[in-house]
Amino acid sequence: MSHYQESGASDPAFAVVQVGDEPWDKAEVRSLLQNTATLGVFWLFVGFGRGKLAFYKNLNASASATFTNVAFYDASKNPGSVPGDKFYAGLVDAFGRWMNP
Repeated sequence: MSHYQESGASDPAFAVVQVGDEPWDKAEVRSLLQNTATLGVFWLFVGFGRGKLAFYKNLNASASATFTNVAFYDASKNPGSVPGDKFYAGLVDAFGRWMNP
């Protein structure tokens, strides 16, 4: 985020983060998401594998903690089995909706 802020960028940023399990510091992740909501940064958490991913899946489940700049894409327990066009569409779909509400 420092690089993005220091660069003076005004275009939206698309941060794709591969996750395989719950974060060890959920409060820190929530804080990061809240602090970047007004910066024009969109976060896509991509779930891979068999780990617990409820934190990422439920980021927008609470009415009191909705993040308009966050989405979760479940790439399945076996992402190699997801056809390429479906996989890549899943990666950019939420970002596109965020860009063009």
